[in-house]
Amino acid sequence: MRKIARKSLFLLGFIMVIFYPNNRGLKAGSQKVYQPTIGEIICQEPGYNCLTIESKFEKIEKKTKHGVKIIEVETAPTWIDLWPNDTEREIIMKVNRLNIKLKQGMIIAVPNDLAGKTFMDFSPYPKETDSLGEKFLIFDPKILAWAAYDAEGKLVRWGPASGGKPGYHTPAREFRIFKKAGPKCRSSKYDAPMPWAMFFHKSGYAFHGSPNVPGKNASHGCVRLFNEDAEWLNKNFIEVGTKVIIRPYTE
Repeated sequence: MRKIARKSLFLLGFIMVIFYPNNRGLKAGSQKVYQPTIGEIICQEPGYNCLTIESKFEKIEKKTKHGVKIIEVETAPTWIDLWPNDTEREIIMKVNRLNIKLKQGMIIAVPNDLAGKTFMDFSPYPKETDSLGEKFLIFDPKILAWAAYDAEGKLVRWGPASGGKPGYHTPAREFRIFKKAGPKCRSSKYDAPMPWAMFFHKSGYAFHGSPNVPGKNASHGCVRLFNEDAEWLNKNFIEVGTKVIIRPYTE
């Protein structure tokens, strides 16, 4: 199969290797290496700008036992504050692989041209790849994204993802989906919500929805997706037996 990650993201993969060592062997107390979000890297590419999130200060009334006190609180803008247009906001969030709340100092990649575009125009995967004779789902931890391809090798949809963090890497090979769950699914090990889970590994690893896709690999081995993407895959694409391809963290 031809490679299905954009050539322009070769540098991204290289940088992610530098900042994403597998730290299984790190001793307690060892200094951690800073892990940038993918948006911090993408915004350096041609066609993008880097936006640094800045908090705002608001005065609010707080009731105390001595009466009402005026205090100043620091709050970051929301995604809707910055991008009220639904389509543009969806593009920005998916390009940055983020669905968490914005915080002071976060760096966001903003495309220079959003006019008439949808998130599909910003896919890190090609529109076509070699046919496998069956539909398949692929996840590449280097570009923090999944893609669904039909049996002819045509891209159906893509979305952001977060795989296993250092020390908990998602196993890299081919699998088959063997079980699907609904919106109330929870992890039997961590008791964490796993809505719309699609299980591919006997250890309990699954593609599932999450409100915590942070622009870097951060899970214990599962592949976190935006909730709406997990629901779409579960209802419209994934079946028991669907092929899954997990790419390696390094080439």
